Amino acid sequence: MRFLRWGLITVMIALAALPSYSQKVANEKTPTILFICEHGAAKSVIAAAYFDKLAQERKLKYRAVFRGTNPDAAIAPVAEKGLAQDGLKTQGWKPQLVTKKDMDAAAAIVTLGCALPGKEAVAEKVAAWEGVPSPSENYQAARDDIVKRVQSLVDELAKKESQPKGKKKAKR
Repeated sequence: MRFLRWGLITVMIALAALPSYSQKVANEKTPTILFICEHGAAKSVIAAAYFDKLAQERKLKYRAVFRGTNPDAAIAPVAEKGLAQDGLKTQGWKPQLVTKKDMDAAAAIVTLGCALPGKEAVAEKVAAWEGVPSPSENYQAARDDIVKRVQSLVDELAKKESQPKGKKKAKR
């Protein structure tokens, strides 16, 4: 019985030492696209959910992260409900404050109608998506606008990945 107990404890310690999937992704240096909106609860959530879906379909190595400059306590019910109806899961997702570390680690940063503190330090990575409708006023219009922009970003990244490395574009 004692060996069984010690064996079980040893297995539990070994399993606890294994990295979780999210840690594994971070350890593999998967490039992230950072989506930021004011509350980190709707626009950036929709963008991140669709980015991950579309990037996975295209077999891109990128993943999305969403953050807020003044985060809410939870994802907006309209975004959670709308994404669930679209077949996208947000279970366990929670708005978080964007940090300098998030911005430094991101391959690209997309702001959705918000000012980004510390933007000057990462300005070359920032794209501002202005004019996105409010999801709380019209989820479908906001989602459609965001998905169109995300699809364009995914297409751009796929094109970039398909270019042979080491070859430079010819100047015209």
